[in-house]
Amino acid sequence: MKVLELKIKGMTCPSCSASVEKLIDELEGIKTKFVNHATDTGKVEFDEQLVSEDEIIKKINEGHYKVIGSEHLTTDKKIPECPLCKQSGQLVPNTVFKSNLKTESFHKINTNIENYVCMHPECSVAYYNNENNSVIKVCKLKRELWWKSASKRKIICYCNNIDREMIKNAVQNEQLYTWEDITSHYRKKVIEKCEILNPTGYCCREKFGKVIQKFR
Repeated sequence: MKVLELKIKGMTCPSCSASVEKLIDELEGIKTKFVNHATDTGKVEFDEQLVSEDEIIKKINEGHYKVIGSEHLTTDKKIPECPLCKQSGQLVPNTVFKSNLKTESFHKINTNIENYVCMHPECSVAYYNNENNSVIKVCKLKRELWWKSASKRKIICYCNNIDREMIKNAVQNEQLYTWEDITSHYRKKVIEKCEILNPTGYCCREKFGKVIQKFR
């Protein structure tokens, strides 16, 4: 067994740590792993006969998070285009579908393969994959996608159901300027399960911070 210690950027909450650990779990030969968003670190114990350091790092880099100092490593993975708008989307964890899809749409998603979220503002597609150009339209979701132009309510924090107007009110009327303060203002119990509740599967804090700055 070998131990690999990593510095990982892009993690902002416990949900981020969980997402990175889920990525690592997809590989063979992983014995233990521990990822800490607070220190931007990860430690992985693995069987080097089954998996290499580079494979572990490349797996982490496939997602929203990046291992610091691994710029020399390139991944062969190419994000496929959305069948409708022909723009490359973003790999999405399959953990998001139960919370975000309407029940009647579950059968359209194959969680045994990789799925993607379409980030084009004008496209009506939410999710897609390479299997028969299968797509899930935005209208088949329980909640709107904030980046789509047609969405009426711009939800920024899906875990706590906080939208752009709520952030604006908290900043301008309550003088609250952090994710922690604003979510606590609206919710007695703050939730951090981005890999399940956020339609992209990733943490909202970076976007949340940009919205705060816009209204300061």
